[in-house]
Amino acid sequence: MSLLLIKSGNFSTEGYVRSDQNVKLKADKEKIGGLSCDTVYPLISVWIILDAVVNLQSRSHGCKRGCQENRTSSCKTLMNLLKGNIGPGILALPIAFKYAGLWAGAVGLFMLGYISLHCQHMLMTCSNILKERPISMGERLGYAGVVENCLATGPIFFRKFQNAGRVMINVFLIVTQLGFCCVYIVFVAQNFRQVLLGSNKENGELDLIIMGIELIVVIIYCTTIQTLHGLSYFSYVANFLNFAGLIFVLYYVVQGSPPQSERPAFLGWYDMPMYFGTAVYAFEGIGLVMPLKNKAADEWDFSRRCGLLSLGMTIVIALYIAIGFLGYLKYGDHVLGSITLNLPAVDMLSRLTKITFVVSVFVTYGLQFYVPVNILWPKIEHRLSSPRAKSVGNVVFRILLILLTGAIAMVIPHLDLLIALIGALASSSLALIFPPIIELLTLSAEGNRPSVLIIVKDVAIMLLGLLGCITGTYAAILGIVNVS
Repeated sequence: MSLLLIKSGNFSTEGYVRSDQNVKLKADKEKIGGLSCDTVYPLISVWIILDAVVNLQSRSHGCKRGCQENRTSSCKTLMNLLKGNIGPGILALPIAFKYAGLWAGAVGLFMLGYISLHCQHMLMTCSNILKERPISMGERLGYAGVVENCLATGPIFFRKFQNAGRVMINVFLIVTQLGFCCVYIVFVAQNFRQVLLGSNKENGELDLIIMGIELIVVIIYCTTIQTLHGLSYFSYVANFLNFAGLIFVLYYVVQGSPPQSERPAFLGWYDMPMYFGTAVYAFEGIGLVMPLKNKAADEWDFSRRCGLLSLGMTIVIALYIAIGFLGYLKYGDHVLGSITLNLPAVDMLSRLTKITFVVSVFVTYGLQFYVPVNILWPKIEHRLSSPRAKSVGNVVFRILLILLTGAIAMVIPHLDLLIALIGALASSSLALIFPPIIELLTLSAEGNRPSVLIIVKDVAIMLLGLLGCITGTYAAILGIVNVS
């Protein structure tokens, strides 16, 4: 995901727009439409798949045109979408089912997945509207650019907050990406410890030793390879290992599972905040959708209701439900923060699976780490005068940021709680809270307002995101305090 964010120019300086223009939104309302057009998704995934197959020929023509414009084909775009949404978060979904129950977890994932998909469509539609306004930042806006532009061209009162809006989105992106790095450090330490010991027993001291060695290697890795081109090669390795590891995991969880009647269907509302944080952590595609759309050979095919994005997210949701459902069915209340930690300790295939994910997650650290560095370092670099000072400063800054993620991982060495905290605090804001605000601001200007149905729908999604964010963050922090 990070690679696509940077390549799309999501964090580049896009300029600032004047806030004194008059904006007419009648045409904009027609583009967004009413509630029935925007919020009703096909409940049968087969419809989306068949629709995508029918349009395969048109996609190939779009690919040929896109090759001339240095854009990605539909096939490559779909693969990038899948790879950007399938990471360590999917391995934590069985413990999310432990908080909710077998069938409640499946239904909840389905609903959260399609609400997140709707928010992604909402973001793309607003981007299309904003780029056609009289004064705009350009045709290809990233997430932060969409927020800044909707504030600059929305109601007069909010126009003065356009720069603050961009800063806020970048802050949440930094927190999310650094949070991923912290999760990666804990994930690698716990899985590698099981490989070394050949046992599933916990060993906190060994975890800390592995984290220390891991930080040294990460510092060498991230200070030696600083360019996106160099990091991109590791991305291909990580993607292959991720998919291979998932096949191994599915091989284990489908064997010897008890009947569904032995697992509770619904466990009540008490642990739902933890379920929310863990589930939303996995849905990190909201930051990926704008870069993919901007680079797609056929933007319309990608963003239409039954297009490439809907197809890809349907596959992702199906995989999420399968891993979460089968993992919890297999291990029940004994499921751990990552399903890999439940695999047999002495089995060679199990060890190979853990090594596969360890290597995949470790090399992905550099890509996730690139995003906060790319946002923060330019603000420090211009304060340094000589090239040597900038070169040394860059290395020192990277080392300090890596040590920060390592310190957080050592303070919170609990994978399930750390994932729930990052998901509830940061991921929910990017996925569920900001998109409805963007839509309301895009449709609201002088003498204009969105329809009542759109207002009700957006407010409902925002309240869901806020409720999950507040309760999930509180529950995760409370859990961290209790285990400490």
